[in-house]
Amino acid sequence: MVVQRSEPDYYGDLFTLQDFDDAITRDPSYVKLANAATKKNLSYKPSAPGLEAVIADLRDGGTVVLDQLHNKEPKLNLLCRALAPEFGHRFQTNLYLTPPKGKGFSPHWDNHDVFILQVVGSKKWMIEKTRRALPSKGETMDDEGRELRGELLTFTLNQGDIIYIPRGFVHAAECDTEASLHVTLGVSGVFWEDLLHAAIKAKIQQGQDQDLGGLLPFGFMQASREQLVTLTKDILKQMTDEAFLASAVDNFRDKCVTDYKLDVSGQVVDFLRPSPLLVTDVVGPRRSIVYQVHKSDGGVRVNFGARSITFLNLFQDALDFALKTPSFAIKDLPGDLIDEERLALIERLIEEGLIVRK
Repeated sequence: MVVQRSEPDYYGDLFTLQDFDDAITRDPSYVKLANAATKKNLSYKPSAPGLEAVIADLRDGGTVVLDQLHNKEPKLNLLCRALAPEFGHRFQTNLYLTPPKGKGFSPHWDNHDVFILQVVGSKKWMIEKTRRALPSKGETMDDEGRELRGELLTFTLNQGDIIYIPRGFVHAAECDTEASLHVTLGVSGVFWEDLLHAAIKAKIQQGQDQDLGGLLPFGFMQASREQLVTLTKDILKQMTDEAFLASAVDNFRDKCVTDYKLDVSGQVVDFLRPSPLLVTDVVGPRRSIVYQVHKSDGGVRVNFGARSITFLNLFQDALDFALKTPSFAIKDLPGDLIDEERLALIERLIEEGLIVRK
């Protein structure tokens, strides 16, 4: 997917050339250099010789790469965290700075989906229209086959534009007379195989399925293929019970919640310098929170971070409203509650990091 907006300021100051300069100055763990023209791919330590070599390589047409910059840059970190609830997948960032007439990596596919955000300048892209591979987690492309084949999608990505490239599509990019800085948002994906493995594990842990938890039958290598197919079908049919799968999906998503980065900003100040709440105060859900809600006769349970928080059913409507309404006055919480109960609920949600003052 290619979105060409003709809006150079669309990404505002998400990440500028000065930000890139500052990031190198602030002692990154390492700096990578890629130059398809000279077939040079190196990683430099941020020592004096290393940084001098980076600048020299940049002047020679190489692309300077800063990996995982969201771990150090607040704006990029917030972007990754804000996208997580929307997509359900986690994100990471790599930054690529290419000088005029420069080339980065030779044609290749990535083993994860990526979004390319053009934040400075422009770059010419060439992408094969047919997916070359469907790589598994951690799989990398061999040196062979690193050339563009078949019908290509060719275009210039200008400042403010974006590309989405699913994994396995071979692509390459180069600059013309204008330098380029783009942010690559990589999708740290959750795959169907992850959910299916979790369901199988849940079925085994139930302890009710001796077949699924046991060995393949003795002599299975000599037995007929049809016999093994029949046994496999019988076992898989046992897993299609809707109630079991619903429980397995809930448990899987609860486990996924613990994998997202947690934003605890402001909680230290709120604890050490508490400010009393009034029912007229305006609050709202913390940006980028990822959580799961489970409702039952015993109460409303919210899984957030590594914690499981339970509220009385009395607060069900108010809790749902608080977690889904971007901004609201405490007094406007719905439900058969008195103001003291509304304040108590919001105080607890602020303490847990789910709600913040606006």
